[in-house]
Amino acid sequence: MHTCQECGNHDVRVVDRAGAVVHECGLCGASFGDRAAVRSVSLADEAASRGVAAGLWPLARVLERLRGFGLGACREGSAGGWPSFELVVEGQEALVELENLAKSLRLAAGGLRCRWSLEVRFEQALIVVVQAGAGLGSRRDAGVDVGALAQQLERDMRLSWWRSTIPQDLR
Repeated sequence: MHTCQECGNHDVRVVDRAGAVVHECGLCGASFGDRAAVRSVSLADEAASRGVAAGLWPLARVLERLRGFGLGACREGSAGGWPSFELVVEGQEALVELENLAKSLRLAAGGLRCRWSLEVRFEQALIVVVQAGAGLGSRRDAGVDVGALAQQLERDMRLSWWRSTIPQDLR
């Protein structure tokens, strides 16, 4: 019998998640066990609570941190489409963040399996769409790219060139 590391409850179930054993508390809902599996479960739960497919959540999670934008619809590549993420412009910081996003996509292009692009359109608000395209890759490759692109963006957001392009009055 296991004890929850968070609340001390003994109602802990052992479940198989992501091919690894995860212990879940029946009282507080805490998960513990294999670190990668626990992270996977946590991200899947986060995605479900936001109404985003788990496979898209790593990139959606990073994109929603861009200042001046709100996260709109996130679509998987099913039914003949490719993965896409809508960002709704909400503030003046969006222009600088858009420039940084474009630079980051350009820098990441060599390590991605698909061609990713930015499209801007107007529908009651300005919307920027980040999407995978046909290029050389497949829809499955685009799914792999989601995680790689999320990591690239997270890394770039910490670099000085990303931070230094944000005007002082907007920081």
